[in-house]
Amino acid sequence: RDDDTGEAWSPTPGPMPRTDASGLCVVTHTSGCSRFERATHGVSHTLDVFVHVSEPVKFSRLALTNTSNRSRRISVFCYAEWMMGPPREGDHLHVITEVDEAGAIFARNPFNRDFPDRVAFVASSEPVTSWTGSRVAFLGRHGDVGDPAALRQARLSNDTGPGLDPCAALQVTIDLGAGETRELVFVLGEGRDHAHAAQLRRTYARPEAASLALTAAEAAWQAMLTTVQVRTPDDSFDTMINQWLLYQTLSCRVWTRSGYYQPGGAFGFRDQLQDVMALLLSRPDLTRAQILRAASRQFVEGDVQHWWHEPTGRGLRTRCSDDMLWLPYVTAEYIKVTGDLAILDERVPFLLAPPLPPDVHEVYGEPGVADPDGSLYEHCVRAIARGTTAGTNGLPLIGSCDWNDGMNRVGPEGRGESVWLGFFLHTVLHETAAMADARLDTVRAVRYRADARRLAVALDQAWDGAWYRRGYYDDGTPL
Repeated sequence: RDDDTGEAWSPTPGPMPRTDASGLCVVTHTSGCSRFERATHGVSHTLDVFVHVSEPVKFSRLALTNTSNRSRRISVFCYAEWMMGPPREGDHLHVITEVDEAGAIFARNPFNRDFPDRVAFVASSEPVTSWTGSRVAFLGRHGDVGDPAALRQARLSNDTGPGLDPCAALQVTIDLGAGETRELVFVLGEGRDHAHAAQLRRTYARPEAASLALTAAEAAWQAMLTTVQVRTPDDSFDTMINQWLLYQTLSCRVWTRSGYYQPGGAFGFRDQLQDVMALLLSRPDLTRAQILRAASRQFVEGDVQHWWHEPTGRGLRTRCSDDMLWLPYVTAEYIKVTGDLAILDERVPFLLAPPLPPDVHEVYGEPGVADPDGSLYEHCVRAIARGTTAGTNGLPLIGSCDWNDGMNRVGPEGRGESVWLGFFLHTVLHETAAMADARLDTVRAVRYRADARRLAVALDQAWDGAWYRRGYYDDGTPL
């Protein structure tokens, strides 16, 4: 906000209603950073948004240049809405906010079942003029971020505490001489507790810390994204393959778990195992870690959680027929690329919970941990033992679904079969037989190859003369 004229504008896409049409916003992305550039009202802005390479801190680094021939007094506002619990109506009212001596706002939710001690914060590198922890005070009644009521007031309400519709809003006032440039940094972060959050605020709410963090983040991403470089006549294809897709795989699918059809942050057993296959050459360490993480979500019976939330491990046990088979499949691919046979000896616990009753397709719960644990190789073996089934046509039972979750009505009575799963299991049997060879487990290797041959015969029968059928319903009707 221009404090001399009262005009308000935004340095990010989506200009506020009072912004004139002269502002042009340019958005660019580099490895680890999004940059927004705009020039309007005689002030040019550059906003870099990025996260620390290892610490739980997000930076918004704003550079303002006064391009007019007069001095300007400007108020800059940072605004965030807290989501510190399950997205159910009313839960946000449990968030308690407070402000420290530097004007940083801290927030906690002691009623959060999984993270009661965590403390989040928003802070500024510049002295804070005013603040509020009240969303209503900032936006106004029935207001929104496109036209917040706070920008028509001299100062924010300085309200914090329990019982508010919680947010974090900071006002910073700066003077800009003609031609002068100033840089401000706002940080959003979360600590293990209040002391850790305060330490993060002191360390990173500074322009120098933000610059170092950006350099480190860009270097880390470049190291990963340049491991393999593809060159084709289509430069847009090269950009997608060499940069964007791999970047999204790690940042969105593996770390955030907020991609399409997976907005809740849970780990999917097959989902993230598939994702980390894309990282086999650039970040095999992350692939290895996810294999072992997935193995720890396997029940002693060999089936697995379809998805789960960390850190508690609460999740869904289902009759999905392909989930567990992704463990030996991705493990075999990892070994082929890295040669790391030692991963098969890693000890991983099994889960312990009552098996699903015959008439129940899924159960949500928090399983226990069985004793003793088993090697990753044993986990793979149990997965195949559980996943190797056969119906009337000699094909694997589809259960509550196979890789296509939408086929949950093909075999609800337990007799439906999946041709796709037959092909997948055939591959898994051959790949795991090779792992058994490497461990001199000859008897099992021979059995897996024999099972694969029998399965191949059944798959041939699923050819209808023009297409492979997709499966068979409970009553034997082809799909």
